[in-house]
Amino acid sequence: MLNSELKEHEDKALITQYVKGDIKAFEKLFDRHKTATLFLIRQYFPQKEKAEEIFQEVFMKLIEKIKQFENQGSFKAWFFTLCRNHCIDRLRYYQRRPETVDSALSDTENPQKSFIENQVAVEASAEKHSVRTQTADHLNTALNELPPEQKETLLLKESGGLTFEEVSEVMQVSVNTAKSRARYALQSLRRNLKNKAFFKEFNS
Repeated sequence: MLNSELKEHEDKALITQYVKGDIKAFEKLFDRHKTATLFLIRQYFPQKEKAEEIFQEVFMKLIEKIKQFENQGSFKAWFFTLCRNHCIDRLRYYQRRPETVDSALSDTENPQKSFIENQVAVEASAEKHSVRTQTADHLNTALNELPPEQKETLLLKESGGLTFEEVSEVMQVSVNTAKSRARYALQSLRRNLKNKAFFKEFNS
């Protein structure tokens, strides 16, 4: 079994355990995907405090929606689609009502929410350290100069660990389009950075 297939199998096993009442299984699922999730959210919400707020909301939404995942297809693609859609919805909401704080997802009686809240500060610190050690300021600048669809494709593939099939599902484009966007993004980065060591080659 390939590594990606093994991880997918493990995700589905954890979901099955959680739906049956094993809260620890959700904590393990959270731990497996928290770093990539926060990284993706930070592309929509660079401000630390707002990103942490959305991070909590995304995992609360996962708790609400997880039973809708029917154990078919890729959980990671399903979850990143949920995350991406929530970020876009929140951006639209704040654009319409920038002064309004939405607390619709708050639920102090939910034990999973308490667990998530306790993890946010730790995860934010770890994410910050990870970004500092894996990317340089000039790389972030180069990434931000990419067209949004190319940047998001590259980040989903590289930082999110999605396959091209999963990226195409999340972004609702063909696999070939996802591959092309990633290829163009890499070409642009290489032209700007003149260094091929920042990102590994994408295999088809």
